[in-house]
Amino acid sequence: MSDDLLLDQYARLLDAVPAGDPWPTLAESGFLDLLRPEPAGGAGLDLEALFPLALETGRRADPPPVLETMAARLKDPEALGVADVEPVLGRPLAAALAAGQMAGAMLEVQRMTVDYALQRQQFGREIGKFQAIQHQLAVLAEEAMAARIAAQAAFVGSPLEVSERRAAVAKLRAGQAALQVCAIAHAVHGAIGVSQEHDLHHYTRRLRAWRLAHGGEAWWARRLGDWALAERQDVTSLARAI
Repeated sequence: MSDDLLLDQYARLLDAVPAGDPWPTLAESGFLDLLRPEPAGGAGLDLEALFPLALETGRRADPPPVLETMAARLKDPEALGVADVEPVLGRPLAAALAAGQMAGAMLEVQRMTVDYALQRQQFGREIGKFQAIQHQLAVLAEEAMAARIAAQAAFVGSPLEVSERRAAVAKLRAGQAALQVCAIAHAVHGAIGVSQEHDLHHYTRRLRAWRLAHGGEAWWARRLGDWALAERQDVTSLARAI
């Protein structure tokens, strides 16, 4: 199955699952076993192939913990609805999965914010045509893309052998980006962005929660700092080692 076809079917599945109890439909689909080895009845997907699905999950306003459940089923084939995979498979993998979904959420926040700026009018023209707003949208786009690149770098190899250093960079950079992305999105949207009727707050609330989950920026920065001091190498060599 091609990556595009897999992503398309995954997106359709998320659209179709019942909000109240998605797990029977998800279990029947076979998607929950994508990470399990083929001899065990799974698809043997690696993290590279999982990354587009992480972005797609993050783009949803209130998705079930599908990726976490996929990972948990590496240890327990019957696991369902696992919201926190850290106690099962460790913090680096949990942080990488969170960073991937954060990147997807920020890309969706970017889309929503740009669309709103091109529709909302003030002083006779769309606010997206004002230079100050354009500057904020440019910063938002830069931060969202930086988070995506950092997260994608952590999605390498087997889920059970995720690099702690790459996970650290991914979670740290995604957290830094989320801080600015949320602030800019709410500034551009104004009061409507926090209203119950608007979807923006669903994304920014989750992004703030993800920032604290599985180690915040300060926790991962200390881990990277300790490693860098122990290595006693120049910055370029350290970056290559990651």
